[in-house]
Amino acid sequence: MKKEKIALWGYIDRAGNFVIEPQFLETKDFTEGLASVRADVLRGYINPDGKYAIEPTFQLAEPFANGLARVMVDNKWGFINHEGDFVIQPIYDSADEFAEGLSMVRIGDSYGFIDREGKAVVPVDLYFAGIFSEGLARVAKNGKFGYVDPEGHYAIAPEYDSAYDFSEGLAAVMKDEKFGYIDHEGHWVIPPVYEAAASFSGGAARVKKDGVRMYINRSAEEVPEPAPEPTAETFHDGLAPRQQGDKMGYVGESGTFIIAPEYFRAEPFSEGYARVLTGPKAKWMFIDTTGKPAFKTKFSQATDFHNGLARALVETEKKD
Repeated sequence: MKKEKIALWGYIDRAGNFVIEPQFLETKDFTEGLASVRADVLRGYINPDGKYAIEPTFQLAEPFANGLARVMVDNKWGFINHEGDFVIQPIYDSADEFAEGLSMVRIGDSYGFIDREGKAVVPVDLYFAGIFSEGLARVAKNGKFGYVDPEGHYAIAPEYDSAYDFSEGLAAVMKDEKFGYIDHEGHWVIPPVYEAAASFSGGAARVKKDGVRMYINRSAEEVPEPAPEPTAETFHDGLAPRQQGDKMGYVGESGTFIIAPEYFRAEPFSEGYARVLTGPKAKWMFIDTTGKPAFKTKFSQATDFHNGLARALVETEKKD
């Protein structure tokens, strides 16, 4: 009889040794000394010794950030502290990570923002709320869009029929069925004369006027379509992955290959190591900045090193 196998996650050190044995169906990186894991149905948090610091009692459990973690219980989201106690009770149908001191939450079809004590800084009675961008968040109430600041005050009153997030200091908004662009104070920088308008990127924005699509600059002057920006290479430890033909290697900041292109896949470096595949059916291995194997062990899946540990997946025989 063929024995059934199961894939389990654990945590390895920089020598490739498991410091927390493979025993979890799901894992996340350690943040603030704790990592969210799932060994069965529910999720909890372990410490670097692999012991549960917070017992697995959550349907979903996100990483800690600034002392709090988002968790789900009975299909409702709340926030816990490092002891596993609820600081903000699980009463929300959705809740975002805190940004600029606030979390966007939803109850039913209504949105709002709460602070880290769970106080509704912006009452949960909005029919739309967006993320903070350039210090302001797009919100809508009674069919009109405006913007709130991190204190929950309306920086720009809800008076627009449609609105986009701020980008490069301007936001596209619609009034009286025409789009224009406002600044952070709500002043018109580009009057509302367009049938459609997109956010600014690279100093230009795509608009539609009198049925004609074009690009404009901040002075509302028509400009050529901007060339797409090249994808930025991710340099870490002075190296970035680059493809040559059907192989990948690593170049230095001068653009020359420091590690020859001999890999089927190559990920960016992190903490001095990078994950690579030698072929489509190969297992993941780690190399150092000289291109040499960091250690011999290979894994079915693995993640980058984070605070000295990496998560690794191995297949093992399922126990009855």
